[in-house]
Amino acid sequence: MIAFTEIVAAVRSRRGASNALLIRAFEGQLRWACSVPLFFEYEDVLSRAEQLLEIGISRRQMKSFLTDVAGVIEPIQLDFLWRPQLRDAADEMVVETAANAGADYLVTP
Repeated sequence: MIAFTEIVAAVRSRRGASNALLIRAFEGQLRWACSVPLFFEYEDVLSRAEQLLEIGISRRQMKSFLTDVAGVIEPIQLDFLWRPQLRDAADEMVVETAANAGADYLVTP
């Protein structure tokens, strides 16, 4: 199982390792752990106007993509909170998700 933070990179470029991991998740080749706060972060960041312009898709298309993401992730309940631990508070929800999921890998930039 992985906790995946590079969804923005995966969506913005089809050539990188992040995109390859995203494809593997959609193909069911790996388990993708995601908590509710982390999913809301994905939604917030990917739905910003500058991201949509860079990616070249509409809000409706992004909503459809996020619905597809919700269908392949493994929802993780956060039983243990690990805050504050990191300099970047936004990264803490990723660590919490990985720890609560017992993730084998944490994929970050």
